[in-house]
Amino acid sequence: MANFFKATMILLAVTILGRLIGFLRNVFITNEFGLGMETDAYFMAFTIPLTLFLVIPGAINAVLIPIFKGMMGDEYRQRRNELFQKVLTAVFILFSVLTLGGMIWAAEIVSVLAKEFDPEKQQLTAELLQVMMPSILFIGLVSVFSSVLNAHNEFFAPSLGTVISGVLVIFSLYTLAPLIGMAGVAWGTTIGFILFAIYLILPLKKKGYSLGWNIQFGHDEQMRIMRDRFLPIMAGMVISQLYVFIERFLVSGLGDKKLSSLVLANSIVQLPIAVFSGALVVPLFPLLAEYVKKKQIFEMKQIMGKGILYQYHVLLPTTLGLVLLSQEIVRFFYAHKETFSDQDVALTAWAMIFYGIGILGWMGRDMLTRVFYSLENTKIPVIAGGISVILYIGIAVMLIPILDHGGIALAFSIASFINLFIQAVLLRKKIGQLFTAAFYQSLGKGALAAAVMSMIIVWLREPTKDLGIFHVPVIVLVAMLVYGGILYLMKDEAVRELAEKLFSRFRNRLIR
Repeated sequence: MANFFKATMILLAVTILGRLIGFLRNVFITNEFGLGMETDAYFMAFTIPLTLFLVIPGAINAVLIPIFKGMMGDEYRQRRNELFQKVLTAVFILFSVLTLGGMIWAAEIVSVLAKEFDPEKQQLTAELLQVMMPSILFIGLVSVFSSVLNAHNEFFAPSLGTVISGVLVIFSLYTLAPLIGMAGVAWGTTIGFILFAIYLILPLKKKGYSLGWNIQFGHDEQMRIMRDRFLPIMAGMVISQLYVFIERFLVSGLGDKKLSSLVLANSIVQLPIAVFSGALVVPLFPLLAEYVKKKQIFEMKQIMGKGILYQYHVLLPTTLGLVLLSQEIVRFFYAHKETFSDQDVALTAWAMIFYGIGILGWMGRDMLTRVFYSLENTKIPVIAGGISVILYIGIAVMLIPILDHGGIALAFSIASFINLFIQAVLLRKKIGQLFTAAFYQSLGKGALAAAVMSMIIVWLREPTKDLGIFHVPVIVLVAMLVYGGILYLMKDEAVRELAEKLFSRFRNRLIR
């Protein structure tokens, strides 16, 4: 558990930096272009590379880590490298085909994905998509490189790669974009993924791996096992990301700015999820898989419970903060120039409220999915995801006439909780009682602390207490102290354990 916590802290720091860079990318894009045709076109075109970046690394990670974890001894060094080269070759071939196909049929893809865009907007979107399609190949390579490094408990380098990618996009915004417009940002996106892949080659070589071409897939049992596991895992993850494509399809007919406002709202909500939830889930999966391999299910459930509680006590107050301070937060992050109007603030804040409601559902869904993968059960996440997507479409269609683009965001949040509930019920049937009484007591303490914190937020957001640019940061800081302080005084085990580890590491750093 100590190694897990250390990996989590390292990954947390780098993930925060990477997500901040990605978030700043959206801030700078809206500062330069505002909300409108070009921004909508970029976000629509970026949908395919972004979705694959969210899907492929997780799918490859889930199938590759259990295999490589079983070959960590020096006697397997040559075999690991051979298997790495075979996986790399297969991914290179597959993603080269996808890249070429996407570039050739970019216009047709856009006509389906954004059928309600006017012809000029569709043309711009297709042009941007052609520029960004090569990034798909390098996303595939990054996925293999990162998964192999994760199997060796190396999380720093893959996480730092996202920083490099994000910095390149921001750099292109001020170098290429003034010359060729939004196409410059698209080129920066592709170049960023290329450099990401190149950057990971050195740490791979240090682990004993070498790049090579190997198409001897035929009678390799471990390649067969990975292939058989990859297909259902990939199907499950694709289903989980169908929300993005369905969202784009549904919002394309609601008028200009609606797509961009959804993307910007989602980027704010995803920041705490990616930073705190992602930083826990990535190093947690190898640990869960290791306990399952040893048939230590009780220990696996303990780790799962702690992982969920750590995230819950960060993301519950985050949810309430995003809902109660929606307009203030959007204005703080995006409304720096006249290009982002009061209408843009209102549209983005409206979507953010409904996305924010679903944060705990997203967190729980992703955690239980990883648990099923560690148990080598890939079917249940696919089933839960398929049911959730179908319900999402129906709920969104019902809510759009009432809530406009906010209905799409709320439908996604509801579907996430449905997915979580289905997986929890099926997981309990498979491994028995999931959590202890102390787990549920901690949830209750968190709800009580969140209620007190919410009243403080409502009181502090009154106009008479406005502190200008410092208003939102001060409220957030006070809210954090109130929530954490109440739980600490209530002697909540999870929060006290987390706080003590944080303070201990901080104190050790000072001593050194």
